[in-house]
Amino acid sequence: MLQKIPLDHAGSSSLVVAPRTGFAGDEHDRWRRRALVLVSMIAAALLTALVFVVRAGGDAAANWPVNWELWSSDNGVLFQLLQDVAAGRVLDWSFSPQVYVFPELPVSALAFVLAGGDVYAYYLLVAAINNALLFGALLLVVRLLFPGARVTAHLARAAVAWLPLVILPLVGTAWMFSFHLAPTYYFGMYLVLLGAPALHLARSRRARRVIACAIALTAASNPLVLVFAVPALVLVGVLVAWRFGRRAIGRPAWWLGGVLGAAFVVRVVAFTGLQGTSPFTYVDLDLFRARLDGVWPHAADPPGNLILLAGLLAAVGCLVGAVLAGRLYWRRREPRHLVAVWYGLVPLVGLAGTIALLITHQYYLWPVLVAPMIFLLLAVPFRAAPWTLATGLVALVALVVTTSSFGDEGRYFGHRSAETRCLDDVLPVGHEIGYATFSDARRLSLTSERGIRFIPLKSSGVQATWLTNLDYLHADTGTFFYLNEVWGEPVIDKDLITRSFGAPDQVLGCGDRLAIWLYDDPAKLARITGHFHVRQR
Repeated sequence: MLQKIPLDHAGSSSLVVAPRTGFAGDEHDRWRRRALVLVSMIAAALLTALVFVVRAGGDAAANWPVNWELWSSDNGVLFQLLQDVAAGRVLDWSFSPQVYVFPELPVSALAFVLAGGDVYAYYLLVAAINNALLFGALLLVVRLLFPGARVTAHLARAAVAWLPLVILPLVGTAWMFSFHLAPTYYFGMYLVLLGAPALHLARSRRARRVIACAIALTAASNPLVLVFAVPALVLVGVLVAWRFGRRAIGRPAWWLGGVLGAAFVVRVVAFTGLQGTSPFTYVDLDLFRARLDGVWPHAADPPGNLILLAGLLAAVGCLVGAVLAGRLYWRRREPRHLVAVWYGLVPLVGLAGTIALLITHQYYLWPVLVAPMIFLLLAVPFRAAPWTLATGLVALVALVVTTSSFGDEGRYFGHRSAETRCLDDVLPVGHEIGYATFSDARRLSLTSERGIRFIPLKSSGVQATWLTNLDYLHADTGTFFYLNEVWGEPVIDKDLITRSFGAPDQVLGCGDRLAIWLYDDPAKLARITGHFHVRQR
């Protein structure tokens, strides 16, 4: 029962006592190992929740749970959808080309139920569940790469690679550091990029089918993952075919083709109707040129910018590592070397793919700047993993202590922006539904204590069709327009409003150039109802 198990990517090994099949053994041992894995994932979730709460206070720049989670119109999409489900509203939702169905919607639904519909607890629980799943993906890959090692060794090595996901949000204020904690913004893509090698490494057909289905659903929901994953996969296939012949890639290519074909079918049949616009609308040369100026996700502090630079250097290091791992694979057909090649190619080769398609944006740079740190830490040998993990946890505790703002949790829990507080205070009873631009509609309504809801419009006064329930426009008549001339999208055309519905009956203020045009007159409200084709009750 003793065997010589390779312990690191360089191929070194030592004699260890372990079962030949890793997780095999008597029933008691299997349940013990499963319990250890479950406890570790719960610990990852709790640690993430701690980091979230630590950041939920302090000054505006550091408090990303407010500045990123609550203030981003995009992050509240699935919460609002679930609110509609709970309220029994008609579901005519339109998303972006990233439709966030899988795995984002199941995760959000679980968080929504556990939070009891509370928006503040919802964001915290989504972050905790997301990070637990990312830890689970890393653990699965480590286990499949090293089936002979003990479960504690698997857990330690996966935890080392996972640490940046909780340390980075404590260090800098760049949104990039917390993208993986958000309800949307490509979490499914991150999960696939970390866990995809499991499809190649899994030995049982049943496991491969489950993993293939999960990847296919995620790719159908998050097509951007293909831009990062497929070019690296093609290069890996070229390496294998060149060294061992085309037949060597036959079975993996069959599985990959099946996954991509299933993703395409699911996208066309089930998800196309959910997208607010085609993915090809992103492919625009003028838009690409305009976005180049803002492609670097600037942090509001020097440490954040230094870490982003470190991420870029890590991406370069990954590419160098891919070349070295490719040479090792050329000499010896070792699966872990092939996985290392793929991980190493994903960041910069994927970035090249976005540039080739003219769709580069700072939101797409998590795989380029954050993932490389994870990939490099996955290469830490088993013998060094405990010490590396201990060092990382000490650093994490130090950051928690030095950045903690436990006395200021109220700056997140129960937070309402000044605009939302104003709306709750000044709007007369019976005026809970109004019109606003997309950028204002969701962020102002989610934390309203009165349940104020907005129907999103474009500045031209027509319906906004991006990340919203299209039925809102026809389900209710709004009685006021929120006109924000300070920031965000261009304000809704005032002349159009007065020409179509008449002058407002009241004008309420929520600050300089922040006005509420209120309508009480039945005739004017009837014109609003007819203009927007509101259903008669």
